[in-house]
Amino acid sequence: MFIVSAFIEVLLPVTVVVVCGYALRRRFELDLPSLNRLSMYVLGPALIFTTIVRIDVTGDEAVRIIAASVALCLGIGVVGLIVGTLMRLDRGSLMALLLCVMFMNSGNYGLPTTRFAFGEAGFQRALLYFIAQTILAQTLAVPIASAGRGDLKSAVRQMFTMPQIYAVAAGLLARFSGIDLPHRDDASGSVFRGMALMADAALPLLLLLLGMQLANGTTVEDVRLTMVVAGLRLGVSPLLAYGLARALALDDLALRVVVLEASMPTAVNMVLYSLEFNARPRFVAGVVVVTTLMSLVTLTLLLSVLR
Repeated sequence: MFIVSAFIEVLLPVTVVVVCGYALRRRFELDLPSLNRLSMYVLGPALIFTTIVRIDVTGDEAVRIIAASVALCLGIGVVGLIVGTLMRLDRGSLMALLLCVMFMNSGNYGLPTTRFAFGEAGFQRALLYFIAQTILAQTLAVPIASAGRGDLKSAVRQMFTMPQIYAVAAGLLARFSGIDLPHRDDASGSVFRGMALMADAALPLLLLLLGMQLANGTTVEDVRLTMVVAGLRLGVSPLLAYGLARALALDDLALRVVVLEASMPTAVNMVLYSLEFNARPRFVAGVVVVTTLMSLVTLTLLLSVLR
């Protein structure tokens, strides 16, 4: 009953929206790049900015959640590097493996799942984890994907055109300026409410986009390696996250949020990085689809324990 309840209460609402996005993409020719840009350059930054301004998490706890996110990314990367070396993978396959195991779908999938599982308090902590993952993806995924290929210098320059970093900076500036934007009645308060309105649209669009991206279809390349990656991403990662959360003395809610976020499938945007730098993009796309489908089972089991 706990398992059924976990799926119905948390994952079923998420699945409904993802399936709608999938069906929409299969029925109509949609401009997916434009929708991605809308999410990346407008709604996502608005969500980050408004949540940082309104977040009700102490500074010490926020630092420890971010530290857990960074440590997990690096730790599972080391595990992946060891596994890939033992398997004697070529350089391209090893870089693809690292992309798949280090970077999880903590945004499209993780944020709404955490909100359904642990409410607004859990969602705020999940957003801190997601912000750290976003910055890590922009700083680490590029050199990993481009190892031995592509123009790394121009890719690094492009990193600083991404808006999430500036949304974090603006949110921190607004928060520590002492201005209570959510409750002001002047123009600054009205601007904030407009940002909050856009932020409210971010999570539904993220889930719809996930369904649309899955609808593109792909084939699983190298089944053995795909299963190894899935085991690392969906099995080893949450265990490592639990150990790190305990080591960092996170409280009960933050621990559960960190473990849940660490259990997410491979991030969809890793396909874009692998395409840009030719790091086995078909393999990475297959891993995204396989881990996303498998996560319906693994997350249901995990949620029945965490909740």
